[in-house]
Amino acid sequence: ALNTAMACALDDIATELEATVGSGTSLNAALQELLPRLFREHQAVVFNGNGYSEEWPVEAARRGLPNLASLVDAVPALTTEKAVRLFTKFGIYTQSELEARAEIMYETYIKVTKIEANTMIHMASKHYIPTVISYTTRLAQSITSVSAACPEADRKLLTQISDYLSQASCALEQLKPLMERVDSIPGVKEMALAYRTAVVPAMDALRYPIDALELLVDKAIWPVPTYGDLMFEV
Repeated sequence: ALNTAMACALDDIATELEATVGSGTSLNAALQELLPRLFREHQAVVFNGNGYSEEWPVEAARRGLPNLASLVDAVPALTTEKAVRLFTKFGIYTQSELEARAEIMYETYIKVTKIEANTMIHMASKHYIPTVISYTTRLAQSITSVSAACPEADRKLLTQISDYLSQASCALEQLKPLMERVDSIPGVKEMALAYRTAVVPAMDALRYPIDALELLVDKAIWPVPTYGDLMFEV
């Protein structure tokens, strides 16, 4: 797509230069006039900071530039009237091929997100939550056993873990039926949108307490390598 857009822009520039030079203006003079004008007209897209930072979306909005944060948001741009003209002009795609490509992209997004969500459900229900329940039971027993000798035994850790465990369990129970409802939606575009707006936030709601529990539960019984292990010890 970027190469096609570049080819279209260069084609327009070449056409304009040919017309200007054909009227008697030298090529150098034509370029001296054209290049500053092009920069003025399109300088809104020039950003010299970190394009992956949080400041760029804010700056892009201030400049009136689109900010498509998700594939689902970006796919419709593939079949706009402007995009169809662009791709058909150079014989790259027909309108039907663009529409088919958009549908495939929606289907791919659904497939990948569904795999991730089902994996998350399996890991949370079969590994993380049972492990945390077991650790919480052991921790509560340990606190009870020392409370006679130390009545002010710190129960803060137990409370934190219990709270995150409750959040994880609730998020898991909400994600399961949500997946079933979304999978019954007719229309690939509508289903992809539902995955983006409903399933992904529900996945985030489950991931947050699990990530927090990883930092609190004894590493010796955590069922998978921790982020620290993956980053520094593998």
